[in-house]
Amino acid sequence: MSTCSLAHPFIPATPGDRRSPCPALNALANHGYLPRNGQNIGLCHLIRAVQEVYNLSFILAALLALAGILLCGRAFHLDLDALAIHNKIEHDASLVHADALGQQRAPTEVDPELLKSFLSHADPQRGMSLYDLAQVRISREAQLARPLDLIHSQIGAGEAALCWLLLKQDNGRIPSSTLLQWYGEERLPDNWARPPHVIGLLNARTKAVEVANIMSSLKKSTCRSPPSSSYFSVSFLGLRTIM
Repeated sequence: MSTCSLAHPFIPATPGDRRSPCPALNALANHGYLPRNGQNIGLCHLIRAVQEVYNLSFILAALLALAGILLCGRAFHLDLDALAIHNKIEHDASLVHADALGQQRAPTEVDPELLKSFLSHADPQRGMSLYDLAQVRISREAQLARPLDLIHSQIGAGEAALCWLLLKQDNGRIPSSTLLQWYGEERLPDNWARPPHVIGLLNARTKAVEVANIMSSLKKSTCRSPPSSSYFSVSFLGLRTIM
């Protein structure tokens, strides 16, 4: 069974509710771990919800929550839709959300075509690996007219890494049905449970580096100029927006 219980049923967002480009936070709001209207979320509430459901360490949960609130919130509170402000934390080449295309905010609704393309990278029986997630990131970034800057490229790698840490099964792969429900329906997936071990800053940073290195290797194999992996070895900025 998933982490949700009778006390936290899934209720999709209704008109007027605020949502972000982040499936992890939207799922928390849709299950009532965060305010269902997505508004006026306090720092402590955000940290507590992320820890309770996703089993992040206090340090990692606090880092992610504080980054979001300082960059997009006000008075240590956050409306989820503020996370869609373009090029603060949000960036082009999202896995399932369309680009901002010159607008101040990016779309927060899931793009059906991008979702379909994303899921096509998963093996129908075995699901999606960390390597597959890196391939999706390359595919999305290749569609951009202008490459992501270093910080937002790191953020994209961090998002993919944390997704894998949160959703993977014991075989290191994420079932397609889990990806569909989390990314497409923005809900805690059926037959999913919170990670059994606390996910700390070092875990997340290490996997973000791995994603970046996979991407660099794949780009080299196609004779494309790769990003400098040395930056990824000293930075964890890419971790700050999945939450």
